Amino acid sequence: MDNFIVSARKYRPVTFDSVVGQESITSTLKNSIKSNHLAQAFLFTGPRGVGKTTCARIFAKTINCENIDKETLEPCDKCESCISFNQQNSFNIHELDAASNNSVEDIRRLVEQVRVPPQVGEYKVYIIDEVHMLSSAAFNAFLKTLEEPPSYAKFILATTEKHKIIPTILSRCQIYDFNRITVKDTVKYLAYVAKSEGIEAEEEALLTMAQKADGAMRDALSIFDQIVSYTGKTITYQDTIDNLNILDVEYYFKMVDLFLRGDIPSTLNVYNDITSKGFDGLHFINGLASHLRNVLVSKDSTTVALFETSNSIRKQYAEQAKYCSNKFLIYALDLCTKVDIDYKISSDKRLLIELNLMKICKLEKPFEQESVAALPEKKNIEIDKPKTTPAAINEAVNTAAKEEKKPQEKPAENIVQEANSEYTSVEDKSIPKQEETLPIKTESKPKKKGKSRGISLKAGISETVKKEEINLSDALEEKYKTVEKELTDEDLEKAMENYRESISKERPAFAAAIAPKNIGLKPNNEVLITFSNDTMDDIEFKYDLLLFLKKELNNKQISITTKTVEIKSVATKTSKDKYIDMVKVNPELDILRKQLDLDFKA
Repeated sequence: MDNFIVSARKYRPVTFDSVVGQESITSTLKNSIKSNHLAQAFLFTGPRGVGKTTCARIFAKTINCENIDKETLEPCDKCESCISFNQQNSFNIHELDAASNNSVEDIRRLVEQVRVPPQVGEYKVYIIDEVHMLSSAAFNAFLKTLEEPPSYAKFILATTEKHKIIPTILSRCQIYDFNRITVKDTVKYLAYVAKSEGIEAEEEALLTMAQKADGAMRDALSIFDQIVSYTGKTITYQDTIDNLNILDVEYYFKMVDLFLRGDIPSTLNVYNDITSKGFDGLHFINGLASHLRNVLVSKDSTTVALFETSNSIRKQYAEQAKYCSNKFLIYALDLCTKVDIDYKISSDKRLLIELNLMKICKLEKPFEQESVAALPEKKNIEIDKPKTTPAAINEAVNTAAKEEKKPQEKPAENIVQEANSEYTSVEDKSIPKQEETLPIKTESKPKKKGKSRGISLKAGISETVKKEEINLSDALEEKYKTVEKELTDEDLEKAMENYRESISKERPAFAAAIAPKNIGLKPNNEVLITFSNDTMDDIEFKYDLLLFLKKELNNKQISITTKTVEIKSVATKTSKDKYIDMVKVNPELDILRKQLDLDFKA
């Protein structure tokens, strides 16, 4: 049986053109070789698995090639130097792992080797991986040689942590910053590897591997080998997420749909299903935050390019983005971020996540009637039409008259609950069918501002019931939804006074900040709050106040904006300044001071 070679080694680039995602760096290196402008030291820095050591080896091989291609600047692979490099026994290329050779003695041995000129080829190249692991003394021992090496010596330093390298080393090197490899380039290269190995792979599966690799090609190829070992010659999306323990994106789409409906019970059940499958709560909340971010960038064509995914999934995000407001997505992202911060210190991690999921559910519909929310979303019920007998008409008229004689009106909340019970009782009690329809005239009494519209019946004939099927949730929302209206300064001032009283003990600083002089009412129910400093502009405080005002004023169209105004400090007057002001009012005061021979303190 042949020895297995991992894909990260088997498909490692051997030419500049085969390096993935680093076109600017490879072009610069090729141009420097072409013009023979080779620095004595290079520093390759960037994330793991993006091609730093690979580019260093290709560069070392190319500059020592005896028959280099003048056009492509690629090594010939036929000369003695190239053959020895391919067989990994070249005496001109030396690799040193600074993680295990980080002492002064190791650097001194390296300096001794530099003194010996190359036997074959033109240059001796020293590749030092993880150079940031060198000790401070080793760095200092390396400085002189790095600055003034022999003409045949070239140094290539590779590191993932450039900030740990001392400035005196950085100033002696040409620095090349390697980028993370994009998801698109990673998917393209994985598809090439799969085709070379005779493996069928779904695009969504390769996309998931690329996203999991987080910009590192070596990680992506390692994940590819792992999935191939699990699935064989056919790689599917479902097998990929099962093996990598990744939560299916459909769960996040379902969660956001439940958030928009304000369905807390279903949201908790879905989260319970996720935890029962073994997913960590922090893993879920970070995935939810990423999903909300992707929905947010999908709302605008100018930002959709920030989201790298397949076309089919991109369409799903664009469809869901139509129903999500920017405010909802931003507040939901803020809540997810706070969970990520508080997760490690929380004693009940599950409760922390569930509490914030319930908060997100109430972002769009914070004060919806529970009876309306409990109704089926799309349930139609047939309502039979009553007979048009004189007795039925008289009974309806008498009932309406009794309702009008009642001295007090029922609150809007009771009317909604009674209406709900009437509609739900239709399922059990059927009304006899008739050949003709009963014409009934309905009128609505004008209500005071802030109250929901009630229902009263009067005798008369105005219109005919036309529909036999009525959608319960749509009918109730149409009849009993909150009446939106413009706020008045008096209503806002009263509501703000109530809020100040409620937080005066727990948050006295915020209570003082929302004094009447700092509150203004703008058109379209926009409340403007002026703060004296940036620390008072707290998003959690604004959200809590917004929910309070919506409930207190019974209006869902309220919005809050804030601005910060710096208060200029007034210079304190001295006693002499105060005396001069007094003299301006009463000049005789100065005469008295002179008679008593008084003066001011220094």
